[in-house]
Amino acid sequence: MPTDAFDTELERRLKLLESPEDNGMILPDLPLRDIVLCAVGLAAGTLLLLWWCL
Repeated sequence: MPTDAFDTELERRLKLLESPEDNGMILPDLPLRDIVLCAVGLAAGTLLLLWWCL
């Protein structure tokens, strides 16, 4: 990423964090699909490891 673009984005995010009246999000929330896939993947991985150690 070019330095100018990085500095501009950094300044924008710092202003969002330091602004007491603005409750804006810096990054959007993760989609529900991604959260569900992570939970299913962790459960499947855990079960696979438990089966393997038996």
